Amino acid sequence: KLRRWCFPFCIEHEDRKEERTKRCHSHTIHNVKELKKLGISLKASETSCLTDISFNRILFVGKLCLPPISVDDSTMNLIAYEMCPDFHNDFTVTSYMCFLDLLIDEAEDVKDLRDAGILYNRLGSDEEVAKLFNKMNTGLVPSPIIYSGVKRKIHDHCKNTWIKHFAQGYHTYFRSPWTFLAFVGAITALLLAALQTYYTIHQQK
Repeated sequence: KLRRWCFPFCIEHEDRKEERTKRCHSHTIHNVKELKKLGISLKASETSCLTDISFNRILFVGKLCLPPISVDDSTMNLIAYEMCPDFHNDFTVTSYMCFLDLLIDEAEDVKDLRDAGILYNRLGSDEEVAKLFNKMNTGLVPSPIIYSGVKRKIHDHCKNTWIKHFAQGYHTYFRSPWTFLAFVGAITALLLAALQTYYTIHQQK
């Protein structure tokens, strides 16, 4: 059964919350499903440090490395402590959970994160976890500093027109072995036709 967490004893001061809210939404990113369509793959970081996030791009493909995390009751409790007004910290856990929330819209996104060894689901089904993330982020405000660089790189990658065209072509012609074979066959036919035309012209000379 999906759990519910409430933090009535840890309401953040409004001025402090508003200050971080204004600075944390400069760059938004897509969910996992959309990132995959744009040539971005997921990989677990070598460490479990929640700030160990990186994004690297080579030509038209990118790789997003994220630290593995177990989503369970203790994770929710850490978020509750970070929300306390007298607990001064950099909101690492809250920020990482909010970052994951950007990646998660549906159960398929949760599954992809699990398959990549990034998210260990200790709460329930993938669908329940997706609903939890979508609801949890409503009252949370992450640090605007921790992941700003990575968000900017992902944002720039997704906005690149050439990358969009390449990704669309890739998913059109390489989404299955049959479409790949059809694409190769079409290219081969064009090459053979070009060679035949070339030899025909030169033989006439």
